[in-house]
Amino acid sequence: MKILKYTIVGFAAGLTLSAHACTILEFGAENLLYPRQNTLAINFQELKAFAAGVFPTQPIFTGNDRQFEDLNAPIELAGFGYAVIHYAPGTSGNPTFNRGGTLDFYFIRGDGSCQFTFPQTGPGGNFSNGRITSVTLFMSIPDAGAALMLFAIALSALGVIHRFAKQ
Repeated sequence: MKILKYTIVGFAAGLTLSAHACTILEFGAENLLYPRQNTLAINFQELKAFAAGVFPTQPIFTGNDRQFEDLNAPIELAGFGYAVIHYAPGTSGNPTFNRGGTLDFYFIRGDGSCQFTFPQTGPGGNFSNGRITSVTLFMSIPDAGAALMLFAIALSALGVIHRFAKQ
C-alpha cells in the first residue's frame, strides 16, 4: 500500500515539474512558389493547414508577433503556441518550387519563460537552405475535443487509483 502511495506522489511531482518545461517541436515545412509571399495571412493559412488535428491546440490569428531583427539571438516564446520561420531562397531544393523561400513550422508548449534561437539557415533537402528572414509567433487555444479527451482519461485514471487504494 505504501508503494502505491509513493508511486502516486512521485507521478504527481513529475507532472508538476514537467508542466513548467518548455517544449519546441519542428513539425513541417512548406515551399513558397513566388517571392513576397511571406505575409502574415499566408503564414497563418499554411500553419493552420499543417497543424490541423495534430496538436491539442489550434493557432489563432489574433495575438501574433512578427520579428525581422535580432533573429540570431534567443527569442522569448512565452504565451505563444506556434512559430512560423521564413527562410530566403537558397541553393537547395528545386528553384522552381521555392522561389519565395521556405516556411518552417514549430509547435511551442510550456508555461513561463521560454527562450529559443531558431536555426539560422533553412532545412535544406527539398526546401530552401537560405538565411532566416523572419519569425512570426502565433497564440493558440485548446482544441475542445482534445481537452475533453484528456479530462476523461484523467478522470478514469483517478477512478482506477481509487479502486486499487480501497483494496
